[in-house]
Amino acid sequence: MSELKPLHVINVFIEAWFRQEIIEKVLTDFSLYTSEVRKDLAETLKSEVKVSGFRNPLTAPKRMLVRDSEKLFETNPTVVKVILNAWAQLYEKHGATFDKALTKLGFTTSPLSPTYTDPVNALDQGWPEGVDYPKVIEAVRKEDDQLDMTDDQIVLYSILRTGFLPGEDEENA
Repeated sequence: MSELKPLHVINVFIEAWFRQEIIEKVLTDFSLYTSEVRKDLAETLKSEVKVSGFRNPLTAPKRMLVRDSEKLFETNPTVVKVILNAWAQLYEKHGATFDKALTKLGFTTSPLSPTYTDPVNALDQGWPEGVDYPKVIEAVRKEDDQLDMTDDQIVLYSILRTGFLPGEDEENA
C-alpha cells in the first residue's frame, strides 16, 4: 500500500490560473452549498485566512480574499479540503456520470472521497494502467455529451471522486 498524500499536493496537477478560478468560483456565492459545507468554509476561512486590514477575512473585498486564500491553498491541506469540498459540491449532480465513466476505466469511486476527513492523508497516487487525462475526459464526455464542465474541471472532479492522483508521468501534462 502506498503512502497517502496531503490534499495540497493537488497543486502539482493544476495550473495557477485554474487554482485561482476554483477559489473565485467557491467564494462567489456561499448560498449554493449545504449548510454544513457553508459553515466549514466560513469557519476555516475566518480562522486560517488573514487579510491585512480586516479582522474577518469574509468582509474583505473578494479579490483580496481570493488572493490570500490562494496562498494558503498551496500549503495548507485543511484550506484545500474545505475549498475543494465546496467546489465538488457544485458538480455533485454529475457524480453518477463520473462514477460510471471512471469505473469503466478501472477506477474505484466512493461518494465519501470528496469530503476527505483527514486532509493530511487523503490522496493516493497512480491511475489504472494506460489511463491518462484524455482518456478520462473522453470517457466522462461519452457518458454525458451535454456535460457543462471544462476538461480541467473533469480531471479535477475525477481526482476528487476517486481519491487517486495521476501517476508521475501526468504531472504538468
